[in-house]
Amino acid sequence: MNRILWIDDEIELLKPHILLLEKRGYSVTPLACGEDTMPLLREEKFDLILLDEIMPGKDGLAILKEIRESGIDSPVVIVTKSEDEKLIDKAYERAAHDFLIKPIKFPQLLSTVKRILEREKMLKSAIPQEYTAFYNRVQTTIMQKTDWKDWISIYSELTKWDITLEEEDLKDLNRELISTCEREFSRFIEDEYSFWLKGEEAPILSPDVVKLFLVPQAMEKERVYFVVLDCLKLDQWFSIKSLLNEFYEIEEHYYYSILPSATPYSRNSIYSGLFPSEIASRYPNYWDPEANKFEYELLVNQLRSMKIDRDITHIRVMNLQDAELLKKRVVGLKGIISIVINFLDFVVHLRKEAEVIHEVAPDEEGLRSLTQLWFSKSYLFELLKELSRDNISIILTTDHGSIFAKKATVIHGGKSLSRNLRYKYGPALRCDTRHAIFINEPSQYKLPGKGIRYGIAKENYYFIYPTHPHEYEREYKYTFQHGGVSMQEMILPCAILSTR
Repeated sequence: MNRILWIDDEIELLKPHILLLEKRGYSVTPLACGEDTMPLLREEKFDLILLDEIMPGKDGLAILKEIRESGIDSPVVIVTKSEDEKLIDKAYERAAHDFLIKPIKFPQLLSTVKRILEREKMLKSAIPQEYTAFYNRVQTTIMQKTDWKDWISIYSELTKWDITLEEEDLKDLNRELISTCEREFSRFIEDEYSFWLKGEEAPILSPDVVKLFLVPQAMEKERVYFVVLDCLKLDQWFSIKSLLNEFYEIEEHYYYSILPSATPYSRNSIYSGLFPSEIASRYPNYWDPEANKFEYELLVNQLRSMKIDRDITHIRVMNLQDAELLKKRVVGLKGIISIVINFLDFVVHLRKEAEVIHEVAPDEEGLRSLTQLWFSKSYLFELLKELSRDNISIILTTDHGSIFAKKATVIHGGKSLSRNLRYKYGPALRCDTRHAIFINEPSQYKLPGKGIRYGIAKENYYFIYPTHPHEYEREYKYTFQHGGVSMQEMILPCAILSTR
């Protein structure tokens, strides 16, 4: 039996309609006080919510906003006396499903209820068929000649299915498909990446981000914010995008991280507009393969080389104290304001050590939920909501994603190897080329280091040492890592947020 929650401060006057709905087989729970909506929805699940627009205290749109921000996706019908276009637009922005105009006539009410509930039922029954068609299409595509555009489309759709599928069997099937795609994607990158670096049919790469996304906005707007959320993969972006839709027009783009897909390489490449070997050659004092201390200097040099003469501010949010000061530090600034947020990278690295975080985010779905919860309560979201009132542009992107590491592969090279688990470099490095890209000539990958070799893990492998391998394997299995070759680390969102 479908359950309907009907919220209206004059609910007593609607009893005849409620009785007629119940005769049609629906269970209707009446609620006269809008303030009681969220406590009830936290306790009970409803298939449809009928919500009066005008009520004492919180109005219907405010309640709808709370419903969506809490993650409840039940269909909502706004009941209103007004047919004002602005009201309708605002309600649809907050994911209302439909409208009923007062005074309500029962045939109109019944038609709306049946249409929505039957549609939800039909969609649920259609998902296996739709997913089967998608699954077969992807399997066919990856066995043929693919390009970088194909992989963006495949990864985006895989991610959306991973978020929306509810049946455990289908979720498992999609995870298997993701694994298959990651294997084929690694082969694709191994074949194509060196050609991209020569400019042959290349996608947008890390060094292109500022030039292609930030600079055009800086030429048009008095204030432009460049926000880099470290270690944000695509499913996490989708989880916070839903919260931003209310405040901004979102123009979504994608780009590829360079290799290694790790902060010292990919983020320095973004801020400099250069590949790592070019940074090391042109700005040797700014290059450190283990750190990124000179983002501001690299950004200034890049923008000045393109004749962008604007005030430039760079803010790094590394801890809670930085976050609390964020809004105060950016209010009143003009020009280009660059902000790096390190929270997500911090969570990924801390997850193994902090038992609470490990329990909250044991897998991809948990990390996605934690990201959405953090963002909804964050100082960054508060700042973005406040900025939405101004005529500005915001470029929101990331430097790399992460992958849930599941398979260990041994790497050799002694104590001289670097520490990261998804990529290593050193003079005597050796690795299994089935599981990693072995780079004997760094210059071919535009990486610095004469006489240095690199190993970059493919798919969801991570490196362990030949001494005590089982100990290392147990310690790092099922942790989020970055720096390697995978869709999840390399295919990244870059969104331009414009005020409505």
